[in-house]
Amino acid sequence: MNRFDTSLKYLKLKDLLYVILYGGVLSILIGVLIGFIDYYLQTQLPVSFAGILFFLSSMQIGKMVRRQYEFPHIVYIVITGFFMVIQAFIIFFFPTLYLTVLINDMPSLFFSGSLYLYILESFIGSLFLSFNINAWLTLLVFVIGVYLGVKQTY
Repeated sequence: MNRFDTSLKYLKLKDLLYVILYGGVLSILIGVLIGFIDYYLQTQLPVSFAGILFFLSSMQIGKMVRRQYEFPHIVYIVITGFFMVIQAFIIFFFPTLYLTVLINDMPSLFFSGSLYLYILESFIGSLFLSFNINAWLTLLVFVIGVYLGVKQTY
């Protein structure tokens, strides 16, 4: 027997809204906050705490999402995992985004989709075109952090 439902007839709208609220909105806001904290810590220290903070925040968000429903459902788990991937993207690439906005002195760049695609393209390029161990370690931290957070939801 599974530990979560897969039938769509057991999906509750109220639980789904709370999962989107806690899994989506909260993870994005915490991602931006941790990105700011990591950016300012990197200006003082030569080390990044983004991985540790992402692990802690993803597990906490997973616990908070799990408290929002009585019976786990696969849709809740997938939605939470999707938003945790977005949170990881925000946390790890926020210093690059913020530095680009500061250099160009254009806050509207935060809302530019092409900047996000460019950063994602350069990350994928550093994974496969030129072997970069830092990019592979970042991807490993992504995967482990999302797994730890999603594991808390069921």
